[in-house]
Parts: sequence; structure tokens; C-alpha cells
Amino acid sequence: MKNQLKILLLFFTLISFKGQTKIKCESNIETAKMIQETPLTVSQHTESIAEQWNYMVFEKGGCLGGTQYISEKKREIPTMVFSEKEWKQFAKNEKTALTEFLITKLSDTAKTKVHTCPFFSTTHEEMAIYALQHIHGKNWYDFSEFNDSKYKVFKSATEQPQIWLQHVLNNKTKRSALAQLYRDELKN
Repeated sequence: MKNQLKILLLFFTLISFKGQTKIKCESNIETAKMIQETPLTVSQHTESIAEQWNYMVFEKGGCLGGTQYISEKKREIPTMVFSEKEWKQFAKNEKTALTEFLITKLSDTAKTKVHTCPFFSTTHEEMAIYALQHIHGKNWYDFSEFNDSKYKVFKSATEQPQIWLQHVLNNKTKRSALAQLYRDELKN
């Protein structure tokens, strides 16, 4: 009798397993049909200027290595921030939109993950100026209002262009003037 019960139990187990397999197969066929009937759409999502910017300066970071300034000799160094693909993508955004976005960052003193070799990490406001320099092809100290900084002599880690820029940005009147000068560049 024990063996008969075991055989009967085995029989019912096989039948119920076969039924589950059939249901599962039918479910898979139904899913496959739905996938075939659903048209594929290419996502049109592109990151906003703010998302691109935040990724570059607060998540990824990197080294400026002197490439923050515009010079006669264009240096394309793959590991430097302004040579990276993210920067190139960011710079493709509309110039007026970029300028206005960056100007909103000129009073933000938060530290970024971008640094200037051999000196310090940049502040958000500094990084915005360096980006404006690249977008407009003009350094902040090339404006006649700030030309005195262009001819200053580097003396130490605390007496160099990064610090001079910080002093300009810490002064509300000078910061506003610098913002307006970059807005005026849009007209040229």
C-alpha cells in the first residue's frame, strides 16, 4: 500500500508540474507577442545644462592643469577637464543659455572636485568663470576693467591668478561687472 501511495503521489506531482509548465509556456508566448507588438522608441532624453554641469564639477571633477585660461597655444590634453568629452558636449549647448546659467553660479563659493595644478580646488564661482572663458574665448583679466591682474607677477601659491579671481568674485560690484562683461560678449 505504501508503494501505491508513493506512485500515486508521484503521478499527481508530474501532472501538476506539467500543468505549470504549460501555463508558463503560454505566459512566455504572450509576453513575446506583446514585445513584438510594442514599437521601440528611441529616448529623446538629454541632460539639462544644470545636470551636465553638476556631473562635471561636483561628481567627476578633474584637473585644469593650466587649461582654464585661453592662450595662443591651444592645448588639447585628454586628461584635462576642458579636453574631456563631457566638456565638449556641455559646450555644444546654446551660448546664451550657457552664459546665463554660468552667471547664476558667480556667487556660489562651494568647493568643486576640479582643481588647478599646482594650486587649489576651484570654487563653483571660479569654475563658472573658467567655463565662460572657454565659451567666449576670452579670459576674465583680458577685459580692460580687470587688465591690472593680467600683468601681475606670480609670487606664491596665494599670489596668483586663481586667488586674484577669488578676490574679484568676493566683491559684489566687481562680480556684477564681470557678469555684465560676459553678457556683452554675446552681442559681439
